[in-house]
Amino acid sequence: MKKIINPTIWLVMIGLVTANIFLFYSSIKLGDEISTFEAKIQKIHRENLNLEGELADVSSLKYAQKLAKSLEFTEKSQPNYLEKLKYAFNPIQ
Repeated sequence: MKKIINPTIWLVMIGLVTANIFLFYSSIKLGDEISTFEAKIQKIHRENLNLEGELADVSSLKYAQKLAKSLEFTEKSQPNYLEKLKYAFNPIQ
């Protein structure tokens, strides 16, 4: 009986050590993947901040004024009104 238990214990121990080595290797691999994803997240976050800054610049009135000046828009001091409303409003008869 003692001879049967002794090899069984050794086989169980070898199986546990093998499982431990496999789990250790798997955890190292997962740790590397987590680090890679964290680096990607930081890169995307920086890019997002840059895009938000660009959006704020493009949405500003100063940018609109600068763009209007470069397109040679002019300011009108007096608005143009339509004197004859038949061109603007034509009711169905």
